[in-house]
Amino acid sequence: MERPVSVGVRRRVGALRAVPVSTALMAANVAAFAVTTALGAGRDDGVLLRAGALERSRVWAGEPWRLLTAAFLHVGPAHLACNVVFGFLVCRIVERTLGARRMAALYLASALGGSALSLLGQDGVSAGASGALFGMLGAILALHRRAVGGWRPFLASRATRSLLLGMAVTAAGASLVVPVDHLCHLGGLATGATGAWLWTRPVPARAWPWAAAGVALAALVVASAWPRPGLTRLQRAEIERDIHDALLARDTAGARALATRAAAAGHDSERLASYRALLLVQEGDLEGALEVARPLRASRDATVRAEGDRIVAGVAKVLAYRAYTGDGAPRNPWRGLSLMEEACGAGDEESCRNAARVRAP
Repeated sequence: MERPVSVGVRRRVGALRAVPVSTALMAANVAAFAVTTALGAGRDDGVLLRAGALERSRVWAGEPWRLLTAAFLHVGPAHLACNVVFGFLVCRIVERTLGARRMAALYLASALGGSALSLLGQDGVSAGASGALFGMLGAILALHRRAVGGWRPFLASRATRSLLLGMAVTAAGASLVVPVDHLCHLGGLATGATGAWLWTRPVPARAWPWAAAGVALAALVVASAWPRPGLTRLQRAEIERDIHDALLARDTAGARALATRAAAAGHDSERLASYRALLLVQEGDLEGALEVARPLRASRDATVRAEGDRIVAGVAKVLAYRAYTGDGAPRNPWRGLSLMEEACGAGDEESCRNAARVRAP
């Protein structure tokens, strides 16, 4: 005999069926998270990027679909839970007011507008449904403004103030915990508000506002996806990682090719400079390596500074021996002593002892 379904369960199922698009969109977010987690998203930062997260170089290389797919990917269970719970609450309001089809179109357009503005304004990797959800908030604000009939009652409304305050507090609080893509929020908010406002105009309504809004969104998308020269932040990080791996593998030719590519693209950083110094060491140009590594010792980055000390100490020690003894280089005791002292200052204790013996009467 079948067990009777409780009234509470029936109500919940009925609530989900009443807003099928909102339910489907939130389910799609959960499903995408399950798939990326199964692929190792929690252990491998590259999974989300491969799955469709937003990143300039990928979009500019011919993958504009990332402007939409990024809106269905999330970084961790907390990120997903917040967006799904909050998302269902706001999406169902818009769906009940505008209808399923309009709500779905507005959700996707808001995701597109948010991603496009984000891509234009920030260089990084981003994912999440917040652009689309802010579009739903924008739609709710536009619908409320239409309902109250004027800006003065809209601004005086407790609902307006509560919603705006909640948005500000949430954005500020989230910014203290994780990086927040405010441009994505702004792009989604503007897109959602515009669409809802146009859909609720009194009849008869002219067609040109829709055309203008469509052209504006299309122009934003094209501007964000249009290829640009140079390396993005991710590409710079990738090329530095690849040079590091090539140096570890003693692949001098590969490391040199990558360093040349970085230079041609105008990329320069202290980390890259440390790799260039190590590359020069592998190529046998110790004098060049010393010149490149010296400025690293004054870096504000403790890791780079320590790497600079290590390189200078090792290279200056070898050059000091050669200059002082004449083994492999013209004999120059004074330069040898100077290099010993430089290696000593960089942390090589043996060079400190050698310099002390040389200076002793």
